[in-house]
Amino acid sequence: MAVNSHVCEKSLRGAYHMLVIPHRCWRWATCIVVACLVMAAAARPAWALQADQILLVTNKNDPESKKLADLYASLRGVPPDQLVQLDLPNAEEMPFAVYETNVVAPLRQYLIEHQLKGQVTCLLTFYGVPFRVAAKTNTDAEQKELAELLRNRTELMAQAGPIVAEVEKQAMEMDPSFRPESGNPDSAQTMQIRTQTAARAVLKNLPSLGDLAVQVQAMGRLMSKLEKLGGRAELDGRIGQQQRDMPGKSPEDRAQWQKLHEQVLMDAMRIGQLRVLRWDAGARAEMRQMSLDAFGLLGALHVLEAQSAYFQTDRTAAATDSELALLWWDYYPRSNWQINPLNCHVHAQTPPVLMTMRLDGPDPATVEKMMRTSVDVEKTGLQGIAAVDARGLPPTDEYGLFDERLRNMVALIRTKTELKLRVDDREALFPPHSVKGVALYCGWHSPGQYVPGCDFNPGAVGFHVASFEMVTLHAPTGGWVRGLLSDGVVATLGPVAEPYLTAFPKPDEFFALLLTGKLTLAEVYWKTTPMTSWLIACIGDPLYTPYKAHPALKVADLPAPLRAAVGAAASEPTTGPQPPAVGPVDSSPPRN
Repeated sequence: MAVNSHVCEKSLRGAYHMLVIPHRCWRWATCIVVACLVMAAAARPAWALQADQILLVTNKNDPESKKLADLYASLRGVPPDQLVQLDLPNAEEMPFAVYETNVVAPLRQYLIEHQLKGQVTCLLTFYGVPFRVAAKTNTDAEQKELAELLRNRTELMAQAGPIVAEVEKQAMEMDPSFRPESGNPDSAQTMQIRTQTAARAVLKNLPSLGDLAVQVQAMGRLMSKLEKLGGRAELDGRIGQQQRDMPGKSPEDRAQWQKLHEQVLMDAMRIGQLRVLRWDAGARAEMRQMSLDAFGLLGALHVLEAQSAYFQTDRTAAATDSELALLWWDYYPRSNWQINPLNCHVHAQTPPVLMTMRLDGPDPATVEKMMRTSVDVEKTGLQGIAAVDARGLPPTDEYGLFDERLRNMVALIRTKTELKLRVDDREALFPPHSVKGVALYCGWHSPGQYVPGCDFNPGAVGFHVASFEMVTLHAPTGGWVRGLLSDGVVATLGPVAEPYLTAFPKPDEFFALLLTGKLTLAEVYWKTTPMTSWLIACIGDPLYTPYKAHPALKVADLPAPLRAAVGAAASEPTTGPQPPAVGPVDSSPPRN
């Protein structure tokens, strides 16, 4: 439906009064496309994770995988239909394409078919499920498709640019003080913002034109440009409802506008079906064509940019569990990381994010022992000391600031709990077996060289900050993650490749939340880990709450953001002075 031929002056006159109401919300049609690419924001999951909110994920090609999952389900009371078996390689790493088609697709299907999409908030992967996704490599066909995407994008940008400029020109003609928005000129998002700003200015200044016929003509001029940029969805969103409801409309005109509206709804529904098949070349091609027809030049540009990003290969390797947190995200950049929306410092609306955890280790017997020990210890409470192995670095750079986090952890435990501490603030690590009866451990550095400095009590929780510590779990040459699990730790975390220092949870946050006994292990990790779609995974029973029976730290004694993370009011009074706080490091992260 073209504006010039099918929208008469009478229609524009009727629509005019709806469009010029001051401060009316901008109805930009390509937002529908963006919503198809990134789903509508969902409420954060309610905390206090329960067994019926967990989906157990196993590898059907490893018999031990399901055996362990069945045991976990019996120990924790996970409903029997909340276990899925995937067809995956018996390896620690799987190809990118296998993750897309053999993990994402069947998990989504299973959750939807079993009506668990809104219920399951945590995915628990088991021994046998590869814990690393290899970097993406493009096939020859994909390289050809990428080249075509880039060519098409260049062509559409060349078409959209002058039309956006015409909208801005109209705004300047009506208001000489109007100044176009700036920004990256080679971006669909910038184009959209420029158009949005200019269109608002035009609509705001329509009444100043005086004569109604002149105003209607100016609005028709604007709508003709917006329809090209936003497609038939823009036309329907702008004046469709008003036209369908306008008194005196002929049945033919009303039917025409109703048909347009129904077509837009069908377009949006079909694109919604296509967006979830990002790995399918046919679905991608159909989505591109539909977006241009339905949502105009800018809608098509958003799709082209999203699909082009999907073919990026640089730094696309990830920990399986970290990537799985974004199971319900469709098109999103896979290069580097995404900021974790579940982190207690992040306040952003995003598509749904799932907590993920893993029960894995050097062998099935170790995993079984981890599960049974976690359940048993939780009943009576974790006992033992906290061992903190800092390095004595001044807080003058990223390394020193992270070291300060360990000292903050020490200060919090020392002043607010009755736990005994063993602290080393020197560069050297704890000597082998020099610290006995350890319940909590955190230290660094010594990458790739596990030093068994602690003897751990049953149910111990601890992690070591260093690079490449979960490159393997099953080979004897494994790093700190394998070493800690072998020595009795039941919950730990580590990177499957170089993660950078700022990817690790801050020790003074992770252990502080754990000590309150108010949150499960999964919640503690996901409220403190900074990134997702990246390289760190957490191993342990997601329901493990080691201090539930005997909390070691009062919620009131947490810093304000952490109090809020466990649902306490930020204004709750504290007991005694707070330990010194070090803000998150957001600068370019150093390697470990």
